[in-house]
Amino acid sequence: MDRRFSGALPRAASVAFFHLLIAAARVANAEPNDAAALDLAKKAIEADYLGTKFTEAEKKLKQALTLCGPKSCSNKVVARLHRDLGVVYAGGMNKVEDGKTEFVAALKADPDITLDPDLTSEEIETVFKDAKAAAGMGGAPEPAPNPTPVPGPVAPTPAQGDLVHAPPPEQTVMTPVPLYTEMPDGVEATKVVLQVRPFGASAWKTLEMQKVEKGYGAEVPCLDVGSVTGQLKYFIQAFDKDNNVVAFAGTRKEPLSVEIKLQIEGASPSLPGKPPPTRCSEAADCPPGLLGCPKPGEEKTCPEGEVCDKPPAPSLARKNWVTLGLQQDFLGLSGTTGTCSGGNEYTCFSGDDYYEAIPYDKSGGELAGGLAAATTRIFVGYERVFGRNITAGLRAGFVFRGGPQAPGGAAFVPIHAEARAAYWFGADPFASAGFRPFLTLGGGLAQVDASVKVTVYNTEQDFLADKRLVLDAWKKSGLVFIAAGGGAMYAIRPNTGPLAEVRLIQLFGASGTALSATFGYSHGF
Repeated sequence: MDRRFSGALPRAASVAFFHLLIAAARVANAEPNDAAALDLAKKAIEADYLGTKFTEAEKKLKQALTLCGPKSCSNKVVARLHRDLGVVYAGGMNKVEDGKTEFVAALKADPDITLDPDLTSEEIETVFKDAKAAAGMGGAPEPAPNPTPVPGPVAPTPAQGDLVHAPPPEQTVMTPVPLYTEMPDGVEATKVVLQVRPFGASAWKTLEMQKVEKGYGAEVPCLDVGSVTGQLKYFIQAFDKDNNVVAFAGTRKEPLSVEIKLQIEGASPSLPGKPPPTRCSEAADCPPGLLGCPKPGEEKTCPEGEVCDKPPAPSLARKNWVTLGLQQDFLGLSGTTGTCSGGNEYTCFSGDDYYEAIPYDKSGGELAGGLAAATTRIFVGYERVFGRNITAGLRAGFVFRGGPQAPGGAAFVPIHAEARAAYWFGADPFASAGFRPFLTLGGGLAQVDASVKVTVYNTEQDFLADKRLVLDAWKKSGLVFIAAGGGAMYAIRPNTGPLAEVRLIQLFGASGTALSATFGYSHGF
C-alpha cells in the first residue's frame, strides 16, 4: 500500500463514522408520529382556524395530541400542538382559561416555544404571558420574526406585506367595501383569501377573492360592514397549490383597516372596471344580532348629535306552518219526548240494528237537551303567514265514531276538509317564543254525529211489566259547516310548539250546532 494513503484511510473512516452518528442522532430525535401530527396541525390552523371553523380546528389538534401519545412525538411537536390549541381557545373560541392551560402545557414541553406572529393578537399575547408566569418563567412572550417576504414590488401604501394593495380610506355604513389586490412580480397564487373582522366583532370571517382584471377582488357584504361607525379590519393571504402562503397584506396581529363613516368626503371606492357598490336598504340586509341592527320590536338608537337610518326591524318569522292535530266534537241536542217514535231529528238503533218499531206512546222516551260527546277527528293542516299577523290555509283529516246508516238514509262521511284563516295577536307573533293567542274562522265539509241512551217500551204490556229497552238515539249533522273560535299556541322556539283552540260550529244540510276542542302541534319552516 502507498504510504501516502496509509494515514488518510483511518482519518476518512473516522469522519464517515462521525457523520453517521450525527445522522443517527437526527433520526433518533424524530419520533414516529411527528409528520402525521404536524400535518393535522397545519390543516387545523390554515384551513379551519383561519376559516373561523374553530370547532373543527380544536378537533384536529386534539386528534394530533392523541397521536402524540407516550414517546410518539418529539417535545417540540407536542409543544406546537398545545400552543396552536391555546391559540384556537384564546383567539377563536373565547375560552381564555382553556387557552392558558394549553399554553402552560406547551411551555412545559418546550420552554423555548413562541407564538406565531401571524396568529397573534393582543388578547392571545396576554394569555400567553399569564401562562409563562403560571409556568414559573415570567416575562412577556417573544414572537418569532416575520418570515422573509417573497421578492416583489412594494405596496403603494404602508400596508404590511408584499401584495400590491391600497386599502380604501373610508366607506359609508351599510355599504359593501370593495377590496382589490395584485400579486407581486414573479409570484403566482391559486387562491387569494380575505379575512374580515367587523367593528365590535370577535371572530374573523373568510371570503375568497375572485379574479378581477390583473388581480383579485372582493366586496365585503354590507351585513359585515354594519350600520354604525368604526373600523373594518382585514388582512389578505395568497396561497399556492400546496396551500402555502406566498404573499400577504396585513396580518391577524396587525390588520389593515377601513374607516366606516356615516358620510364620506371623497369618491366612493370600487373595484377596477366596476361601479361603486350601492348602499343596502332592505330590512333583510340588517338582521338581529348584527351590531347596530335593531332587535325584533325595537327601534335602532343613534348616538346623540348623529343622524342615521332606521330600517324597520326584520322578522324572523317562518312563513309556512304544518299542524298535526286531534279534534273532539260535542253536538248540541234538543230535549224531546217520544225520541224513537219518528218525526224528529233522531234515529234509533240497537247496536248497529235500526229500530223499526214504534214504541208504546205513553212510555215516555224522554231525552234531555244539552251537549253530547260526538265525532273525533285527526287532521293535518298547512297554513301560510301573510304579513305578520294573518294566516290562511287548509286542513284535511279522517273522522271516527260516526253513526250507523238508517234504511234509505245516507252513510256517514268520514272526511274532514276545511279552509281557514286566523288573526294572531302581537307585533310580530311568529318571530319569538312564548304564547301566541289567535282568533280563527273556517268552513268546509264535515259531519258531526252524536248519540245518547234512551229507554223505551215496545208495547203496553212491556210497560206494565217494566220490560225496558235501551236504544241509541243518533243525531246526524252536516255536511257543510262554518266555524269560528279562538285559541293559543305556546312556541317552545319561534318555529315550533303545541296549540289548543275551541270553536263554535254551525252545520248545514242536516242542521246542527256543535262545539269542538282541538289539540295539536305546529312546526314552521
